[in-house]
Amino acid sequence: MLSSTELADINETSDESLLNALLKRNKLLEVDWKGEQNKYEIGDFIKVRAQQFQSKKAFDFTAAYENAGSKRKEPGDFIPILIKNIQAELKKDGLEVVQLDRGNDSYYLGLIKQENSKALKKANDDFWKFRQFGSQTGEVLYTVYCRCGSMNVWQLKRGELLSDDTCENCGTVIFDEKGHSEFEVIRDYI
Repeated sequence: MLSSTELADINETSDESLLNALLKRNKLLEVDWKGEQNKYEIGDFIKVRAQQFQSKKAFDFTAAYENAGSKRKEPGDFIPILIKNIQAELKKDGLEVVQLDRGNDSYYLGLIKQENSKALKKANDDFWKFRQFGSQTGEVLYTVYCRCGSMNVWQLKRGELLSDDTCENCGTVIFDEKGHSEFEVIRDYI
């Protein structure tokens, strides 16, 4: 995931300090599941990282962004669609986007040479769980905490609509017939 010169510059001893250093030095990019904080944040990150791997290609992700924007149905759909489109361009240059799974609702994105993919996945441990972006099940885990304190969870295919569903404990309407909820809905893409 790092070039040999980048690796030589890292002297962190703990997993957390190494993660923070990689984020601070833009070797990994943390993006909220809802979308980018700044326009073209992911595309710009990938362009810079590709240059670190001596890629000669001048990537233009404008079409990938337009496609992701037009196909988005829910706020959390944008990044998976965008990365899928970007992956197609990167593959031609022998690169791929990987995701560090930290078990929260952020994406921790990195770029590697495809030839290093298997080695990176084999090196996984409890803290460093890398996988190719998009290797998820394509499902969404919805969690809603009702006023009564009950936690309600649904697991659906991405794009399926939750409607006419109530709290398992008290019967309060959680999702109306149009799939809207007055409660905070936590989405985990799995």
